[in-house]
Amino acid sequence: MEADPPPPFTYWAPEGSVIRNHGNPGLWVAYVNGRQVKTYFGDDCGASRRQGLVGASVERLPPESARWRVFAQDQPVTDDLRPGRTNVVYDPQTRLILEVACY
Repeated sequence: MEADPPPPFTYWAPEGSVIRNHGNPGLWVAYVNGRQVKTYFGDDCGASRRQGLVGASVERLPPESARWRVFAQDQPVTDDLRPGRTNVVYDPQTRLILEVACY
């Protein structure tokens, strides 16, 4: 890891990626083969505590609220950043959760 300081969690970074600091405090970027693949915006929404949902059925989620955004992997979504919002990405075929993250 090249980040200094390192991010508090690394669940969001793909296996084998290099994590570096972004120009803004509290933002980290994961690179695979020199290509940016993921950005970590922190854990304001508590996604670190919800990683147990990854691999579970999307039907296991608590009732939706304004703080949750649930969408299929190939579904278009707005690109607005709301660090306090929990984003849940699921596979539209299997309906299994692929990612839980703050952004």
